[in-house]
Amino acid sequence: MPVKDHKQFKPLSLVDQVSQQIQEDILTHQLAIGDRLPTEPKLMARFNVGRSTVREAMKVLVNLGLIEVKQGKGTTIINDALPDQTISSTLKNAPVIEAYEARKALEVGIVDLACHNRNATDLKAMNYYLEIRSAAAKLHSLDAYRHADEQFHEAITEATHNSVITDIYTDFWNSFKDRFGAGFTKTELYHEQSIIHQNILEAIKQQDPHQAVYWIEKNITLLEQTVND
Repeated sequence: MPVKDHKQFKPLSLVDQVSQQIQEDILTHQLAIGDRLPTEPKLMARFNVGRSTVREAMKVLVNLGLIEVKQGKGTTIINDALPDQTISSTLKNAPVIEAYEARKALEVGIVDLACHNRNATDLKAMNYYLEIRSAAAKLHSLDAYRHADEQFHEAITEATHNSVITDIYTDFWNSFKDRFGAGFTKTELYHEQSIIHQNILEAIKQQDPHQAVYWIEKNITLLEQTVND
């Protein structure tokens, strides 16, 4: 049965119908930044769909950068405008080597600046996410591992204390992980990547941009190899 709502939808999948309706609510400011979305049961009732459809719709909105889902805290509106789609379309069609070169160029500059601008709070956040990442790896909890890994790299970006860089990287990263995200959680990389990430953190802690850049490049090269294999 089609989604229940006052609007008439084009013949789209249920996931697309739900995500597009909520997206419209956000973009037209019926929902504001900081507002929480209704609970899963309420969304299921509103749209007359199952739990899996609601969850997939939430993933679409997360990838668009419109909402943030936190376990135990619900789903919050974090943006009321869509990101520039130029990066998304370019990354989608770019050769693998160019996509990874772009990531390397961005993250090298980010980690260099983070070495100079990081503070104690930044270091604490990075260390915390690495601990969560390590625990998730031992439990083979792929979703938790991926989320903690993303949070670690976000913490590095935040440590630049440059809002322009943060916004640019967020747009890039959302598009990059849509295409290459499956390779981020290959279990055979757990051990080697754990060492690399600890070394990245240590270099930032010691404010050593040379070492930080070395380990960032090593991490990206390792991931790129798994795509090309």
